[in-house]
Parts: sequence; structure tokens; C-alpha cells
Amino acid sequence: MENPSTLLVVYNLQISKDFYVNVLGLEVIEEFAGGVKLNIGNHEVYMFQGGMESIEYEHGYNANSTLVFTVEDLDKQIEELKSKGVVFVHKSPNQNKWGRYAAFKDPSGIVHELMEFFTRQVV
Repeated sequence: MENPSTLLVVYNLQISKDFYVNVLGLEVIEEFAGGVKLNIGNHEVYMFQGGMESIEYEHGYNANSTLVFTVEDLDKQIEELKSKGVVFVHKSPNQNKWGRYAAFKDPSGIVHELMEFFTRQVV
């Protein structure tokens, strides 16, 4: 298998396209009936108009697709996205062994994360 991409099924294609392009900075590669192909870095995101509501999000095995956006300054990025109306899942960032992260929702309720990796020192 090569070159994985992400599929997002959204409630309102136009609102979601605006969010991913104008708020998160993804680039439109192609638009087609009922969908759009986006790009961020070397990763393609296919977005389609959905026809029904999915299950409620839970951080577990039944979670939907999640994009993880690597950032240099998590706190600064959180504030920037909040100023654009982005809703975050938790009141403050969480931490794991790789770094700090914060989850947020897109207009369809799809949860994604910002990730600030800890710097590793070479010994």
C-alpha cells in the first residue's frame, strides 16, 4: 500500500470547504459534483457531501477519521483558531509521551487534533 489519503464525509460541503481552506489552510486541488479534493503538505483529503448523521464522537475504536496537524506552538495555534470560531473539545491541551495536543471540531462535528511534538535531543 502506498500514499494513504483521508476521506471526510461532511454535513454541508460548502461550509466545510470554506473551513478547511480558509481556516485550516488546505489547498483545493479539484472540485467535482458532491465533493472536493484538498491537499495539505503531501497528504490528500477527499471530502464528500453526506446524506445522514453519523454516530456521536467518542475517543475510541469507533472514532471517525482524524487529521493530526503538527504545529510548532500549540498555544498560539489554539488561540488563532479560537479567534476564527473553532470549537475545541477540551478546555486545555492534553499530553502524551510524544507531545502536547488539543482536539477541535470542524463544522460537521468531525474531530481533528493539533499536535506539538516534544523536541528530541540526540545523545
